[in-house]
Amino acid sequence: MIRRQRGAGTALSRRRRRTMAAAVPLVGFVLLGLSAPWLMPYDPTANDLAATLQAPGGEHLLGTDQLGRDQLSRLLQAARISLTVTAAVLLLSITLGVVLGVTAGYVGRAFDRMLVGLVDIAMAAPALLVALAVIGVRGPGTENIVLALALTGWAPYARIARAQVRGARSGVHLDALRVLGAPRRRIVGRHLLPATIGPCLVYASTDLGVIVLAVASLSFLGLGVPPPDAEWGAMLVEARPFLDSAWWLAYPPGIAITAVVLAANLLGENLTTGDRARPSAFFVGRRVPRRRPKSAGASVNAPVPAGASVNAPVPAGPAADRAEPTKGSAVFEVQALNVSYGDQRVVADMSLRLAPGEILALVGESGSGKSSSALGPLGLLGPSARVSGSALLRTPAGALDLIGAPETALRQIYGREIGVVFQDSLAALNPLRTVGASLDQAIRLSGFATDRAAVRLRRASLLDAVGLPDAAPRYPHQLSGGIRQRVQLAIAVAGRPRLLIADEPTSALDVTVQADILDLLRRYRDQTGAAILLVTHDLAVVAEIADTVAVAYAGRIIEHGPAHRVLTRPDHPYTQGLLAAVPDLAVAPGTRFVTLPGAPGAGPDSVEGCPFGPRCHLVQPGCSAEVPELDPVGEAHRSRCVRHPSARVAVRPRPRGGARA
Repeated sequence: MIRRQRGAGTALSRRRRRTMAAAVPLVGFVLLGLSAPWLMPYDPTANDLAATLQAPGGEHLLGTDQLGRDQLSRLLQAARISLTVTAAVLLLSITLGVVLGVTAGYVGRAFDRMLVGLVDIAMAAPALLVALAVIGVRGPGTENIVLALALTGWAPYARIARAQVRGARSGVHLDALRVLGAPRRRIVGRHLLPATIGPCLVYASTDLGVIVLAVASLSFLGLGVPPPDAEWGAMLVEARPFLDSAWWLAYPPGIAITAVVLAANLLGENLTTGDRARPSAFFVGRRVPRRRPKSAGASVNAPVPAGASVNAPVPAGPAADRAEPTKGSAVFEVQALNVSYGDQRVVADMSLRLAPGEILALVGESGSGKSSSALGPLGLLGPSARVSGSALLRTPAGALDLIGAPETALRQIYGREIGVVFQDSLAALNPLRTVGASLDQAIRLSGFATDRAAVRLRRASLLDAVGLPDAAPRYPHQLSGGIRQRVQLAIAVAGRPRLLIADEPTSALDVTVQADILDLLRRYRDQTGAAILLVTHDLAVVAEIADTVAVAYAGRIIEHGPAHRVLTRPDHPYTQGLLAAVPDLAVAPGTRFVTLPGAPGAGPDSVEGCPFGPRCHLVQPGCSAEVPELDPVGEAHRSRCVRHPSARVAVRPRPRGGARA
């Protein structure tokens, strides 16, 4: 491992040295161009017919031209003019391309299609021919050169920016920003736009040489920078009649053009090698300063010991004084929820109800519609999903139906009344921002604090509460999965929301870390009275923390009731099969696992009647007639099955917190 890390570090060091070596000529020409007014020994436009075509040496280090003008002065002036025009073209092209590309990638729809068509047209047209046409109409001049070259130069940057934004638009970390209440301008300006800068700068490094050649070519054709100002291409044109008699007229500008173009190409090649090809490498690759923890607590590189600050109370704040909803009323109530992708339904007529302080576990196999049911009402399933029904959130300010609510109303409750913990903690955190920056943003968006001192105090309290007092300067990729999940939980509860939705928060975590996450969820519920909707496939997690269980299959709730009753006296054959498949330490070694036959249901409309019928060992003729109702089978216990009550069986009770699946 050490050798591999040293080898990777050596390779990275070599790439950095090559990149710096390639950038030196560019930096040198830029510095010469900026300091040209002070370095030029003579006026580059002053004619001296008595000193025409003098060879290099003496008073004129690079000789003189046919009009007696000093070649060194003209070369420095040409560097200033050529690089200024190139910088102006790059700046205009990058600005226009990135703005249009980011806007089209984020907005989509008609504007996106229109931009794609314009980009295809601009990239199909030969840039030099378009420039010749524009300059032929408007005439030579520095401004016209910049306009002519930027007319097609913006297209590649728009395509790069659009691709970056479209790839990140459906990212989990943007969903996390939306449920914090971040407005569009903040999402675009602080999270999407910086991600496009890296790839655009990489392309600009190679585009720089192309622009320098284009400016020189236009000057060579007599359509570039007008005389008497010097430009490298114009100097080559003027030197053409004297190639045999005065070699010093053509070689210096030719070498300058070659050096700039070659350095730009080498710089671009090194920037696109290895890790530098990733846009985040421009920002994340910085060394994080080591800081001494300000308070005692668990290190970000070690598990939290029992009794450590992970068990500290969640810090209080202004939201702790908010009035609670009417006692007995539901904080969150979903009625007749339907989620479709095209003509295919993935959730059908689902209803859920969460009271204050209740932990409801939504359980089922992969593809059962759990996440779609939890995230659909929040608008986090992407533009292709169609969500209908009612999702009523009750707050002191009144009730709001999340489905169909305007974005301005949703931003007022996201982060303040609703928090979300996503399954993929690495994708949910912005890789370009430190843990501290992400927490600061969540605190400001939730309205807890706005001044810097109060935000830092709240951040320290949140990190102490999750047992990570020294995690603020770290980036997500520097943390383990369990620690990232704790960071994500701290962000989700920064505004002390009344409703916390946790989508598979313990997946891919070991048993010890799972216990830490569940303990944090339970303590947050106990201290704030919040309702928690827990999406999971782990029945051991359900037994450990849930008050109520809703079992989902093929997009429908097939059993619902108190956790102790559903886990000890399951009614539906599917629930019985799930519990029977849980490993039991008391079973003799070599005993085969109990499995459910067949494949999981493809959706609520995949079969006629009961979706579990093809896999059910208790199937009856009436099962295929219609979808069973969710009927009562006990106190607050309901099941979706049509079989005769005498066929209902009970399984051996399992203690809470038993073996994990």
